[in-house]
Amino acid sequence: MSKNLIYFFLIVIIGTLLGAFIGKALYKLFPENSIVREMLAVEITPGIQPTTFDLGIIDITFGAVIKLNITAVIGLIITAIIFRRLILWKN
Repeated sequence: MSKNLIYFFLIVIIGTLLGAFIGKALYKLFPENSIVREMLAVEITPGIQPTTFDLGIIDITFGAVIKLNITAVIGLIITAIIFRRLILWKN
């Protein structure tokens, strides 16, 4: 696997996590009934809900859910731009 692809996935994950963290922090700063707070509270959760298989002696659970909000998407976009500029700068 290409080193750039690994770096890309790491940067995307870090950017999304930072964006989600900033969104949660901003959510607590705004008053209860503000429009911005309501906008920050909206999350999209695509994925496969956890499913458990009981095989008698072992239980296996499969599933993956991604929780995205507006700030996580913004963080994702910003880190993708930064990654692209780093790659272009490097070459």
